[in-house]
Amino acid sequence: VVITLLTVAAAIVAVAVNGGKPPHQVDHVTMPAAFWISTVLLVFGSLTLQRASWLVRVQQLEPFRRSLVLAMSVGTLFVGVQTVGLWRIANNQNPEVAQTGANAFVVMVAALHGVHFVVAWLFVVWVTVNAFADRYDHENFWSVLFCAWFWHVLGIVWLLILTLFAAGALVGIESGAIPDPQSL
Repeated sequence: VVITLLTVAAAIVAVAVNGGKPPHQVDHVTMPAAFWISTVLLVFGSLTLQRASWLVRVQQLEPFRRSLVLAMSVGTLFVGVQTVGLWRIANNQNPEVAQTGANAFVVMVAALHGVHFVVAWLFVVWVTVNAFADRYDHENFWSVLFCAWFWHVLGIVWLLILTLFAAGALVGIESGAIPDPQSL
């Protein structure tokens, strides 16, 4: 039930951020504003999870649970905003031809990151549910610590993806295309 509600919330955020407007199609690498917003959310979630892992180790369980709920909420927002960003860059692809350039590469890498982040987000949900079931304390906190580090690693990977994105946009690498064989 919790995961369903959070998924619905992420979808609502995605629609709200997008404003219901379809993105315009371009043939070059463009950085959606949603990616900058999701980067801020990712950093905030990382700090929140780090704080939660510290709070459980010092046996401050109520603030620990609040930090986990905040991290879960930030993760929900991240998924919604990231969905908009992925939708925008996916629409940069020309549906008439197979894409092989920088834009196609960024779409693929960002989508793979998104899949891994959904796993991390579900891990935060699982840790939060267990926290409210009183399964963590100063002696049993490894799941929380692992969850925080998983999020941190995905944050580092996201920064690398943004670096690739920025390099492609700055250098002006246009997206390459292979014509559809059926149209020949």
